[in-house]
Amino acid sequence: MRRNHEFLLFALFFALLLRFPASAESAIYRHEDPARLMYTIHIPMEAGAETLLLYPDGNSRGIGRVVAVPTASRHPGFTASKYGIGGQVIATAANAHHIQISVENGTGRTMSILPARTFANASGLGTSFVINGVGGAGIWGEFAPFVGSPVYIVNQVGVPVLFNNPRLFQYAAALQIRVYRPESEIEYFEIENVRGGKAWYRDAEGYHQFAVVESEVSGTGRFEGTLYQGQGYVRANHPGVICVSTCPKFEMGGFQIVPLSHTYSGEMQKTRNMNQYIVLRGMNFEDLTGQAPFFEGWVRPGDTEAPERNTGRVICRVNGSWQEMPNILGLSEHTLEDVEAFRIYL
Repeated sequence: MRRNHEFLLFALFFALLLRFPASAESAIYRHEDPARLMYTIHIPMEAGAETLLLYPDGNSRGIGRVVAVPTASRHPGFTASKYGIGGQVIATAANAHHIQISVENGTGRTMSILPARTFANASGLGTSFVINGVGGAGIWGEFAPFVGSPVYIVNQVGVPVLFNNPRLFQYAAALQIRVYRPESEIEYFEIENVRGGKAWYRDAEGYHQFAVVESEVSGTGRFEGTLYQGQGYVRANHPGVICVSTCPKFEMGGFQIVPLSHTYSGEMQKTRNMNQYIVLRGMNFEDLTGQAPFFEGWVRPGDTEAPERNTGRVICRVNGSWQEMPNILGLSEHTLEDVEAFRIYL
């Protein structure tokens, strides 16, 4: 009986938090627009339980059973996990999703969601939900969340609370990610592969430049996450990187697009002198790290099992003609030097 009273008190406390947010992070998420909600990813805190897609119309769909649940969070997380606000998806990828819980002492605290058959460097031991499945499909493909999607803890009496404090996890019965349709519909991004080139996107109103190419890409690298993504698809997006696979699934090869300011972080300084990266800067040298529309909110990994959707598909222009991305494995220095531009579909 006493335990039931405790849960009721927690429910009342959390309900008050939702009604009167105690932080800027909570206040931001009060502006979620129900009309744009696509689905909610619901992950129970119970091994063997079914992970569900919950749709606004009340329907649901099973997308794999929970194999393991986390017992802790990871701090510090990967470098770019410090950007954004607490209680959000901070990285979306074919091989892992990462949740930013909070920023502490200038570094992010994270938790991850992995398919059972995968590997991800940024995930720590005991700090991940593991769900039956393979990378590049399901919630790591067609149903992947966007960077910036809000994340909630559902407590034992069913009250959802923004997951912006690690202490909330001790009361969790489930974790939920609310995936909203972006505020505006972008058809594709295009990046000219030449120093000083334009990076822009096309929507219903036309073309909009958002960045300048600081340095172009000419080769590919052995990015481990590309093992779980198909040739010519976005593999990952987080505030400091968009990764593109140039090889078939279960092979390794690709290139990355990074904002200039992120190349000054300790682990990324080498990228300024490497051929496997496109570096972008703001048109007036403003910081692009973690900023919409490119490094937050729109770009998701593609799903090779649902190619008709075009989401996350990447093509290239060579000699003035648009074509599929070439099949390039491993480390190379000059295999992409003839590419004039890249186009990323949403």
